[in-house]
Amino acid sequence: MTNFNMLQEKDNYLKQNLFTKSKIPYYLSFFIPFIIFFMYFALHKFNILTVDLGQQYVDFFSFLRNSLFTHPSNLIYSFQNGLGNSMLGTDAYYLLSPFNLILFLFSKNQLPIAILLLITLKIGAMGVSSFFYWKKRIPDYYALSSSLAYALCGYVIANHFNLMWLDSAILLPLLVNEIDHCLYNKTNHLILLTFLLWFTNFYTGFMVLLFGFLYFLSQLAFTQFKKEALINYFKASILGSLISAFILLPVLFEMLAGKASSPAHWSFGFQFSPFEELSKLALGAYSFHEMEAGMPNIYLTMPFLLFIMTYFTSNKIDWKPKLANLLLFIFLVFAWFWTPLVLVWHLGQFPVWYPGRFSFILIFFSLNLATLFIKQQSQLSTVQKIFIAILGTGLSFYLAFITNKIEFLNNTNLIISCLFLALAVIYICFLYNQNLISGKLLFGIIIIEITVNTILSLNNLAYQNNADYQNFSKTTNQVTQYLKKTNPGFYRVEKTFYRSDDDPFTANYYGISNFNSISDQKVLTLLQNLGYLHNSNSYTNYGGSPITDNILGIKYYLTPNYAYKKLSFDNQNERLDVNGYHFIKQFSGLNLYQNQTAFPLLFLTSASATKIHFDEDNPTRNQVLLFNKITTNKSPLFHSIILPSTKTINATSSPDNNLEFTQKNIAKPTSISFNFILSTQNSYYLELPDTLNNDQTDLFINGTNINIDTRDPQSRLINFAYHQKGQKIKIIFNIKNRKLDLNGINLWELNNSAVSQLSQQFLQNQPSFSQKGLIIRSHFSTDKTQTLATTIPFNRNWLILDNGHLVKKKLFANTFLSIQITKGKHDLKLVYVPFALIIGVIISLFTLIFLKKRKC
Repeated sequence: MTNFNMLQEKDNYLKQNLFTKSKIPYYLSFFIPFIIFFMYFALHKFNILTVDLGQQYVDFFSFLRNSLFTHPSNLIYSFQNGLGNSMLGTDAYYLLSPFNLILFLFSKNQLPIAILLLITLKIGAMGVSSFFYWKKRIPDYYALSSSLAYALCGYVIANHFNLMWLDSAILLPLLVNEIDHCLYNKTNHLILLTFLLWFTNFYTGFMVLLFGFLYFLSQLAFTQFKKEALINYFKASILGSLISAFILLPVLFEMLAGKASSPAHWSFGFQFSPFEELSKLALGAYSFHEMEAGMPNIYLTMPFLLFIMTYFTSNKIDWKPKLANLLLFIFLVFAWFWTPLVLVWHLGQFPVWYPGRFSFILIFFSLNLATLFIKQQSQLSTVQKIFIAILGTGLSFYLAFITNKIEFLNNTNLIISCLFLALAVIYICFLYNQNLISGKLLFGIIIIEITVNTILSLNNLAYQNNADYQNFSKTTNQVTQYLKKTNPGFYRVEKTFYRSDDDPFTANYYGISNFNSISDQKVLTLLQNLGYLHNSNSYTNYGGSPITDNILGIKYYLTPNYAYKKLSFDNQNERLDVNGYHFIKQFSGLNLYQNQTAFPLLFLTSASATKIHFDEDNPTRNQVLLFNKITTNKSPLFHSIILPSTKTINATSSPDNNLEFTQKNIAKPTSISFNFILSTQNSYYLELPDTLNNDQTDLFINGTNINIDTRDPQSRLINFAYHQKGQKIKIIFNIKNRKLDLNGINLWELNNSAVSQLSQQFLQNQPSFSQKGLIIRSHFSTDKTQTLATTIPFNRNWLILDNGHLVKKKLFANTFLSIQITKGKHDLKLVYVPFALIIGVIISLFTLIFLKKRKC
C-alpha cells in the first residue's frame, strides 16, 4: 500500500469516526461550556489570576515548568519549598493532573493565558464526560442541557481557580458509569477510574470515591448480581488504590506531619442554617465573603432544580429506587452543614476557605435524578404541575424575603432568578415533551441561564492583571539567573517585598517564604517564634532582622529600585537595615545586596542539640536566644528603649494606664504620637503586640503608612530606622474605633556591629559543602567534639553518612537536622531518600504485575 493510500484511508477513518453527525452532540457538550467560560475572560483582558490561583497555584505551575524535564529531583524534595521540604504531597495535591502538560506549550511569560486555557479545557471535559453518561438514557438535547448545567454549575464557577479539584469532577460521571456496569456484572474500568481519582487529586478523589461507595450501596439492592457485584466492586477499588500507592503513601506521611497533625474539634453542631443554603440556588449567589466563610455553592439552573423535585413525586418511578435515592440525597444534603459529616468529607479537617468542597457531587447526583425523571416520565400530571407551580412560587417568595438579609443577594439577583424560575415553571408545565423542539428549547433556556449566572457570579470577584505577574516573574528571574551564573553554590535569597508567599517557586530561588496546604509544622512554629508573619499554612519574610538573616543563611537580598518607575512592588517589608548589606548590582526594577555574614546551610557549633524553650510572642528574646545558642555568645543584642512621652490630638489617656486612649470627638481625626531623636547608627525596631492591627489603627512613621495587617495573632517587629543617627523619628497611631490600647508596644535598638562581629567570628573555619539534587557533601576536620547543625528542617528521610557510616540524626532548635561530630577528619554525605515513595512504587509495581498475570 502506497503512502498516499495509507493517508487517504486514515482520512476516511477520521471522517467516519470523528466527524459523523452522531458526534456533533459530543462536540457541543465540550465547546459550549468552553466558549461561555472562555469568552467571559476574553472580554476581561484574559485576567484569570485571583485569590489562591494568583497567590499560590501559578507559582507551583511555574515550578513545574522549571523542574519536570530539567531538574526532576526537585519534584521529590526542594529548598524552594520553605526552608526545604518534600514536594511529593504538593505534587499529589496540585500538580499531577495530565492537563498540566499543556503548560509546556506556552512560554513562562504566557503562564496566565495557559492557566486560563487549562481551566477552560477542564470545564469542557466536564461537559463531555457527563454528556457521555447521560446520553445513554435521555435524548441528546436533554443530555446536553444537563451536561451544561453540570459543567458550569455553581461549584465550578465558584471554584474554577481551584483547578486541581476539577479533574475529580470530570471523572465523577465516568466512575458512576463504571459502577453501573459493575452492578450488572458487565465489563468495567473501575480499577482505572479509581487510580485516576487518587492520582489526579487525592483530596477530591477521596470525596468522589466515597460517594461512589455510597452510590454503589444504594443501588446494590436492585440488582440480581449482589454477591458478584460486591466482590467485583471491592476488588477493583482495592486494586486501583494499590496501584496508586506511590502517591498515597507519601501523601499519608506528609499529612500526618503537616496539616493532619492539627486536631479538629468534633461536635454535633451545624456549620450554618440549612434553610439559608436555599439562597445559593439563586443566580449570581456568590461573593468574596462566600469564598472565605460562606456556604456551599449548589446552583444548577432552575429547570433542573424543578425536575429534581418532580422526580420524588413521579408515580412512574418505582418506590424502592426512589427511596434509596432519597436517603442518599438527604445524606448528601446533611453533609453540607452537620459538623461530623463535614469533617468526614474533608478528611477530618474543616475547610480553610472554600466551604463545601464536595458540593459538585451533590449537584451531579441531583442532575442524575433529574435525568432519571426525564427518562421515565414524558408528561406531567395536573397534580405535578400544581406542585411545580407552588414550588417555584414558594422559592421566589423565599428569595424575596431573604434578599435583604443575605450579603451576596441583591435586587438584580432576585429579579433575574425569579424570571428564570417563572420560565422554568412555564416550560415544565406547558412545553416539556409537547413537541419535537422541546429538548432544543430547554437547551436554549439552559444556555441563556447558565451564561447569565456565570457573568453575575464572576463579576463579584476581582482579578489581578496578568501583566503584574508577568513583570514580577521577568524582573526577579533576571536577578536569580545572574546569581546562578556568578555563584552556583547553595544559599538563600529573600526580598523586601513580595508578590506571594510562594515567590521562590516563580523566581527560582531558595527562600524562606511559603504557602502550602501541606506545610511543615516544625518550621512554621519556629518562624512564628522568631516573629515572622504567618498563619496555619503560610509564612513570609516579614518580621526578621540581621540576626535571623544570618541564622537562616539569607545571603542575598532583592530590594526595589525606585528609580525604575515602570514597575511597582506592593506588600513592602520594612527592612531598612538591608541597605547596610554589601551592594552588588542594579537591575531594571531591582537592587541586589549581599549579606556577607550569612551562616552556611551546615555549620559547626559547640551547642548541643537540645530543645530550646522559646517564649510565646517574644520575637527579640527568641531571636537572640537562638543566635546565642549557635554562636555561644552570652551578651544581649537587642536593647529596650524607654517610650517617649505621648502627644495626643483629640484623645485622652486613661487615668490608670497612660497607654490606653479614648477618642474625644468621633467626628474629628484622632492620633497618638511618639517623637524622639536617634542616638546611634544602629537598627531600630518597633514591636507591636498581637492585639494591634489595621482594624484598630493606622500606623505612620515619618509620614510613611506602615501596613500592620496580621494573619494569625502575633507580635511582630517593624524596622523603622537604620544609619540615621541624629534624625528625628515621629511614630503616629490614628485611632479608628474610639479606643486604642497601646500596651505591649516596645522600642528596640539592635547592636548591628556586635551581630556582624560575632557572626564573622563564627564563620571562621566553618566547613564548605556542595549540593547537587538530593545529595549534600562536605569534607572537613575538627579538633574537638562538636555539633554539626543545619538549617535543613528535620526529616527522617534524610540519611547522614560520616566516613561511610550511617550516623544518628538529632533535632536542633526544635526544628533542624543535626548530628554529633567527633574529633578528626570527616567525609560527610547527606542523602534524601523518599522511603514512602519507594515503598509505594514497589506496591504499585507488584499490583500491576499481578493484574498482568491475571489477564494472561
